[in-house]
Amino acid sequence: MKLRSLFALAAVVLAGCASGPPPAPFFVESAAPLAAPPADKAQIVFVDPANAIQGAIPAWLYEVNGKDRTLLAVMGPHSKSAQLVAPGHHVFASNAAGGTHILEADVAAGKRYYVLLRFVYAHGMQLRPLRPTGTSEYSVNYKDFADWLASTTFFVKTAAADDFNQKHADLFAKEQDAGLVEWSKKSPAQRAELTLAVGDAVDR
Repeated sequence: MKLRSLFALAAVVLAGCASGPPPAPFFVESAAPLAAPPADKAQIVFVDPANAIQGAIPAWLYEVNGKDRTLLAVMGPHSKSAQLVAPGHHVFASNAAGGTHILEADVAAGKRYYVLLRFVYAHGMQLRPLRPTGTSEYSVNYKDFADWLASTTFFVKTAAADDFNQKHADLFAKEQDAGLVEWSKKSPAQRAELTLAVGDAVDR
């Protein structure tokens, strides 16, 4: 089963059917407010402002460390997810219908960072670092950044998401490997554009 078909199946599972009880969701709203990053961890806030059409099939967010692949969140329309990670180097992947995108990150303890999930037609959800300087759409100074934060809600993954991920782990891993191959073919400048740097920390 290809990833596109798998996500279509997941969408059906999420939608449920009129003849039976609703299925368990893959993500639910978090009641916890966003706390300051702890002194020993970096905090990365992934923001998905995609509308209900663009985000009809959720993106699955992973941390990839060789063969160790950890499901961090399932991102739907108008959602965000805060992740605490150890300081240092990390590799993240978004698996969504149309493709897998890679983000490398170098982060510092006690700092907050933002990453945008950007809808790419027919090619999944790209992970874009939001820089602390400049005014482009990939900056926290961009005119729509405040609206992105205001219009999105924090969600957390559920046990149903973990079960689905475990059941289809081989397919997710295959797609992530393909994404890593594509990443390796990018130029140094292209990889730098898609890398979250220590200096990208922000105070908001």
